[in-house]
Amino acid sequence: MRTVHRIIGLGLTLLMGCQTKPAFVINGEIAGAENDTVYLEHVSMSNVQTLDSCVLDASGSFSFQLDRSESPEFYRLRLGNAALHFASDTSKQLRIHTQKNDFGKRYELDGSASNQDIKKLIELQAQTRMQADSVFARYKRGELDASALQQEIKAHVDAHKNAAKNIIFRDPVSPAAYFAIFQRLQDHQLFDPYDVSDNKVYAAVATSWETYYPESARTKHLVNLSLTGLREIRKIRSQQEITITELDFLHFFEISLPDIHNKTTSLSQSEGNVILLDFTLYQSEFSPNRNLKLREVYHRYAEQGFSVYQVSIDPNEHFWKTAAANLPWICVRDNRLQQSPYLKKYNVSQLPTYFLIDRSGNILTRDEQIKDLDSEIKKLL
Repeated sequence: MRTVHRIIGLGLTLLMGCQTKPAFVINGEIAGAENDTVYLEHVSMSNVQTLDSCVLDASGSFSFQLDRSESPEFYRLRLGNAALHFASDTSKQLRIHTQKNDFGKRYELDGSASNQDIKKLIELQAQTRMQADSVFARYKRGELDASALQQEIKAHVDAHKNAAKNIIFRDPVSPAAYFAIFQRLQDHQLFDPYDVSDNKVYAAVATSWETYYPESARTKHLVNLSLTGLREIRKIRSQQEITITELDFLHFFEISLPDIHNKTTSLSQSEGNVILLDFTLYQSEFSPNRNLKLREVYHRYAEQGFSVYQVSIDPNEHFWKTAAANLPWICVRDNRLQQSPYLKKYNVSQLPTYFLIDRSGNILTRDEQIKDLDSEIKKLL
């Protein structure tokens, strides 16, 4: 089938003559991958699409060809479940040398300075992830408290961002600069357009891309993110911000928000109980079943000193009040929605997210680290 495609492609090339777009060639070797299939995939802003594939021979050689786009685009080579990311730039050819066991982790590149920078960013991301995992492991062993955990994670993230900024500001129009600002640590995006410092990074890349690639969908998305973040930053500055203080006798950050009766209710009112602090969105597909399961947990342990403090980020206040009316725990809502300072304070990057707080007010763990919620609550009770 691939041979037929190549013949058709050759016929089209002959018919188009000088109208054929210049090609971007990706080739190289993957040692130790004889008879394996390597896939070429396009990574768009919304999905990943397979463009071509190649069964590797004894030498592991492969070669793919792409029509050059008007603006940089992002691709990956996939071997099994491992992926190696790269971008199209002004280069005519990108050569890749790697081994099957190291695919996507350790490899050599020739022919593209921007892809060398993307390689550095990927290696930096892997290093930051390993450092964060190490810190979390020490925290779970009881070697760090919640405050030390946050400080060490922040130090590693800041080091990553500073190294990435060197690449970004050196050439903000490059594919590597775009790649850098959308890197993640787990589910947390490292550069936040709603942060004053990070917004300047978005603005630098957005301005450069708008100058050189004004029609690109990626450019329009970048500009929108940058301007939306800037508007929110200015809006917050012009308003009186809520002051969030860390209570002297607790290790969690205080939250005070109105409940369904418009009565301000604070997280610290549950002091002395084991608390499940839950950030959620009622008007979502996950909410009904999730609250049903949470209700079962609550009824099992409420009499033993277990509390739930649930923070809604719902845009529809009436919907939230109706949905929360029959829930037996504390339900509050922040009308600042995604710009809630509490989301940032607790480093919440996705909904739903919950934390377990012990009777002394120590944040012990969050949902992504919990395998058995019942077991964890029993330990704390």
